[in-house]
Parts: sequence; C-alpha cells; structure tokens
Amino acid sequence: MTLLLLYLLALLDGVLCGLRTAMGRDARIRKRWYYLRASLRGLVGAQIVSAAALAALLIALLVSRDYVELRGDLEGAAARMLRIFLPYAAFVLGSLTLRGIPSTDIRSASSVFLLGPLTAIRPLVMMAGVAYGIWDSRLAGTRTLGLIILALMLSLEFALNRWMARVQRKRIAKLVPLETTTNKLVSQ
Repeated sequence: MTLLLLYLLALLDGVLCGLRTAMGRDARIRKRWYYLRASLRGLVGAQIVSAAALAALLIALLVSRDYVELRGDLEGAAARMLRIFLPYAAFVLGSLTLRGIPSTDIRSASSVFLLGPLTAIRPLVMMAGVAYGIWDSRLAGTRTLGLIILALMLSLEFALNRWMARVQRKRIAKLVPLETTTNKLVSQ
C-alpha cells in the first residue's frame, strides 16, 4: 500500500509538473486542450521516472544478500517519506480546489499566496521527505535507492521545462522568422 501511495503521488507530481512547465508559454485564450496535453506529458514523464525507479528497486532487491531485510527497510523508509509527502500533497490539492471558486480575486490570490510558494518549495519538500525516509535506514541500498529516486523525480520538471522551451522556440520561429528578427536588431 505504501509503494502504491508513493506511485500515485509521483503521478500527481508529474501531472502538476507538466502543467507548471506549460504555463505562460502559450498566448491562446482557450487553453483547455493545451493544458490537457501538458498534463498528459507530465503523466507520461512520471510513468517513465516510475519505471526507472521500479527497475532500480528490482535491481536492488536482486543483488541484495538479504531480500527480506532490504524489503522491510525499504517499506519503513517509504512509510516515513509519506509522513512528509502526504500533508504537502493534501495542501497542494486543497489550494488547487480554490481555483474552482468562480472569483478572479480568490483564484489569483490562491496562485500568488499558495500555489506559487508551494511550487517553490517542492524540491525542498522532496529532499526533506527522502532524507527523513532514509535517515533511520539500516541498509546502504535503501539510502542509495532513495537518492536515485529523488534525482529522478527532481529531473522530471527540469526535463519537461526544457521540452516546453524547445516547443515554445519552434512556435515563435514560425511566427517570427529568426533572420527577420536578427536583421532588425542589427540594423538598429
């Protein structure tokens, strides 16, 4: 159950990373499909990260001399991580529900005062959660696996951001050819 919860939190994080990296990059008024595609991109990214984490977990279990002890140590670390990740996720989801209130002031305030800061501290929460989870671990394999998964999850938003920046550059290049922009800047 613990691993399932961590997996679901990783998927939620991926969806939200996909949304965050797409925001402010498109000038369309109606963006429902744009944001849906961004969410799905984040979900796929989270699936890739989760598959890599599962592969690392299986390798760790296969090379372990004591499968039962490693499994117990991993489950303990995962349970401790949930003590950090679940309250943070609940707070993020609660903040997102405020976006459903049909008041521009409340929606704007929730973005500025809640979602913005929560996004800013995401890497710190992830590091704190993993550190808390692996702190009392008895085995080096548990610590190593925790750090690998942390690196994978932190790299997800970075990779999605790079992807969206490339997409944005291509869209801008279609609208304003680079030669025209460069020539105007040089002639001024």
